[in-house]
Amino acid sequence: MNRSTSDPAPAKKPAHPPTYVEIDCTDAAPFPHSPTHGTEKETPPLFPNPTVLDEVLYDYLRRADKMGWSPYDLVDQENVKNLARPERLSETQLQAVQTVLYVEDHLPGYLSEYLEGLTHPDVPDEQYIVNRKALHYVFRWVGEEDRHAHVLEMYLKKTGLVTPAQLDADMLRERKTAYIFPYQHQVLEGFVYLALQEKATHLYYRALAKALDEPLLKAILTKMGADEASHGAFFYDLLIKCHKGDLDALARKVSAVSEDFKMPVQSNLTNYRRQLLSLMRSAPSYKHSDVFTDMMNAIEKAGQKYSRDSLTLISPELGPFDK
Repeated sequence: MNRSTSDPAPAKKPAHPPTYVEIDCTDAAPFPHSPTHGTEKETPPLFPNPTVLDEVLYDYLRRADKMGWSPYDLVDQENVKNLARPERLSETQLQAVQTVLYVEDHLPGYLSEYLEGLTHPDVPDEQYIVNRKALHYVFRWVGEEDRHAHVLEMYLKKTGLVTPAQLDADMLRERKTAYIFPYQHQVLEGFVYLALQEKATHLYYRALAKALDEPLLKAILTKMGADEASHGAFFYDLLIKCHKGDLDALARKVSAVSEDFKMPVQSNLTNYRRQLLSLMRSAPSYKHSDVFTDMMNAIEKAGQKYSRDSLTLISPELGPFDK
């Protein structure tokens, strides 16, 4: 979800840009999809690289297994009675928690988009096999996002902050709006967007938990934030390992996507501006620019790990990464 009141400042181009040997992923079968047309077109390169996808999937799924938790354990009768202090939440904080729930509860739309793209019959057979592997991540990912919606719904109802009938009506209203993935025909940009999205969510949950004086909700947001950090790590690892021979190209894509980074739910949620205001007021330490900085720092660290021979990260508004 977009946690900012403004988009990042556009990255400026240098007067004499360095020469790049850019990895061209734009013709690869996109995520979610872009059918190939014609029989004479050369078979596009596979993206993600199957070997890299296997490595990153292993790390993510093993990590997710170890991080597993249940909403029923967090919001059980004992915790609600002895740990929860719902009276400490302000009206603005309560509204922010409800907005987080509405965003996490848009899963039917998320899953429908990704399933349609990753199972599209018009991609080459080799890409279809890679897409099938990617579904291992998608199913676990959306399952964890659904867990977030579930635990917040249980918390709001069991603490009496919102009546079950009212919350059901609110969730129904918000869920009826459509979700459209913003990079349906741009594979690399789509993965960069998802990396930024998951990192933004992680940083926001951390900032919101920091600002609250409600022990049980802090514990819930900490668990949710850890999940989001794990999701972001999946996309970071995938992008960086697929570009370890040319991290310059990846840095440029990150800058380009960041210039117009908006979460799709901005056009979904009712009275989004009002809800956004509650989000920002409830987590004052959250800064949207931190999302871009975090990803670019990850690329910089990768450049130090792999090779600095061809690494020239351009981000004037952030300054040198090694200073």
